[in-house]
Amino acid sequence: MAVFREKTGDSRISAAQANSLMALSSGELWTFGTDALSRPTQHQQAIYALLARTRYGRQEIEGLYRSLADIAAQAHALIDIGALDLVSQIMLALPFPPQRKNLARYYQAFCLNKKGEFEAARETADQLLEEGLNPRLRSQVLLLKAASYFRSSEIDQSLRFYVEAGHFARDCDPSALITSQRMAAIIKSMHGDHDAAAADLEVLMPLACQIASHDPEAYAATLNSYAVELAELGRVEQALNVVSRVAAFPSLVPEITETIAELKSKLPTRKHSVVVIHRPEPVAALQANPNRGRKRVRTSTLVMREAERRFTSLRAPPASRVLPATILAAINPARQPAKPRAP
Repeated sequence: MAVFREKTGDSRISAAQANSLMALSSGELWTFGTDALSRPTQHQQAIYALLARTRYGRQEIEGLYRSLADIAAQAHALIDIGALDLVSQIMLALPFPPQRKNLARYYQAFCLNKKGEFEAARETADQLLEEGLNPRLRSQVLLLKAASYFRSSEIDQSLRFYVEAGHFARDCDPSALITSQRMAAIIKSMHGDHDAAAADLEVLMPLACQIASHDPEAYAATLNSYAVELAELGRVEQALNVVSRVAAFPSLVPEITETIAELKSKLPTRKHSVVVIHRPEPVAALQANPNRGRKRVRTSTLVMREAERRFTSLRAPPASRVLPATILAAINPARQPAKPRAP
């Protein structure tokens, strides 16, 4: 609409008039005519000042929206539901077209899903999927809908949305792609196909390592799921080595602590053998201290003499059993002392 119209009917717009154009949220333009610019009254000056403040206010609102979106993204990554719910409500209250509020509506559905209100979360997701969303936001909404089915124990129903979310995220969102493929592997594992689940997760490992710096939650969750599947296949030690790499992320993935404890309980018990090895005395040490070796030799000699003495004393016959020489001669003449020979 036009606030002031030119009486002369001239449709040309001067430079001053062009600078006085201001876009509204409804898409209309406020214009100021030549008469109003050339002969401003007191009321018109007040209107100009009000419109100028509104123009600057709109720029501030744009900056506020961008700042709120950054805070919401951080809260979403850290799963801070309280902060995300508050920020998304403020974003919805700002005077923007409905298309600009799709992101805030997704955050609201995310909070509902985390609170266990699955039906309300799916209803909001369905409404968003009818909009012209970009591929990245569409993949996020599909993941949200799949998670709502998964958490409500509708496992097979969630698989279709996980696969569809991975299709949209393939070229624009590696984190969403990893999440969709990991959950599809978990569903295979729940149906007993541990070999296929482990193979799918092993394919995701290089991509998970690439995004570990900016999405540690997806990285830790992937390694935790891979370790669980390795344990199901009997490769417990390898599984423990894998999950130990992300032991520092229990706040993001609480299942890691439980997985490590379970894997340690499955490790086989080992019997340790102790082998004593005699280390000979170095020659250099003997040369540096020659008396050290002599002392050991003297000690060993005394020990051997004492042992011989005790052994001899034990084998000696008692005094009462010693026979006189005459009796010995009568018993055994061969042992008689030799007689002196004749000269």
